[in-house]
Amino acid sequence: MTSPRPTLRHSLREQLWSPVQNSTLWLGWWLHGLLSTDEIIDAFTEVQGPAHSLTVDPGSGDPFDGEFAGRPTGLVDLFRAVRAVTSDAPVSVQDRPLVGLALAGPGDVPPLPAGTRGAEAVVASGAGITVADVDPEITHVLVPRLVDRSLVQWTWYRTAGPVPALTVYSPGDADLILREATETAAALISSDGHVPVPHRGPRLAVGALSDYFGLPGLPAGVSPRSVKLMSRADVVASVIEVARESAVGPSLDHRLLPLSRAVRTARTTAVDHAMRELLR
Repeated sequence: MTSPRPTLRHSLREQLWSPVQNSTLWLGWWLHGLLSTDEIIDAFTEVQGPAHSLTVDPGSGDPFDGEFAGRPTGLVDLFRAVRAVTSDAPVSVQDRPLVGLALAGPGDVPPLPAGTRGAEAVVASGAGITVADVDPEITHVLVPRLVDRSLVQWTWYRTAGPVPALTVYSPGDADLILREATETAAALISSDGHVPVPHRGPRLAVGALSDYFGLPGLPAGVSPRSVKLMSRADVVASVIEVARESAVGPSLDHRLLPLSRAVRTARTTAVDHAMRELLR
């Protein structure tokens, strides 16, 4: 008996791009004193949405002694919480960044202790922001959920335990993986007799989606190598979506799943590299 073919668990755009990517960088820039609180509030409002709330997952313990219980919360509370847990965390190029991008999808596990509620939440949503702690075996993670299309509800999870050993890529390695995966997928799709993009204006379709994936902007001073890698991921993500919107799109999942994984690798690598470059 053969196992079922994997499918895209989330919508395609959630698999290929999340505003959490850009929000992680804005948050990191603020933590390192490169932005004012007003600027980070404006950035989160533009990137994620106009209204935000913060809750603490009851199954993760409450690192804030119930401070947020029973009252409305917002972005200022979120930023204060991140500042509090990272205040004594080590800061160097060799240490884990104060914040990081966590993505999950078929073939990918988030950089969090396995089996924890935080890891499960990232798998369920597809994206989250990891937050460092002075204790190397404690990782916090913020997971957003859109409520009623207007409110971004952030849930704070505290996870304990060693983080799974993950392969660390340089921007050059991640870019190579992305290019090789793209070439392999294109060759396999062609060999199957499929046309990977619609006949009507594929370049315009890819360009329009690239604009979608690439918005909104990034904080000033992000490493050019990181920007280039995220831009290439935007283009590949757009090609994947255009391919799946073609007449044969649903039959291409088994070709596109490895490519979507390469896109996620590129994005997490780009964010990690940008955060480390701040310390050089």
